[in-house]
Amino acid sequence: MSLNFQRTRDLLYNFQFSDLFIEELGWSKPSRQKPVTLKIENNTYQYQKIAELSGVAIFEVSAKDGKIPDAKARVAIHQ
Repeated sequence: MSLNFQRTRDLLYNFQFSDLFIEELGWSKPSRQKPVTLKIENNTYQYQKIAELSGVAIFEVSAKDGKIPDAKARVAIHQ
């Protein structure tokens, strides 16, 4: 299977990471897709698995307000 560079660019540009990993890169759909809610410093975030391959999972984190969290919040989300 060869990589379609234009479609890959389009998926990245449109933040369609699930489609990128599953449809273009051939990863598997995750075993659990239910989002988990995190509350950090008065902000609410949700994370969920969007793809997995050989025990490696890809997570997507989204903020309720749609903004990218600052570095301190990102560290807290990671932990």
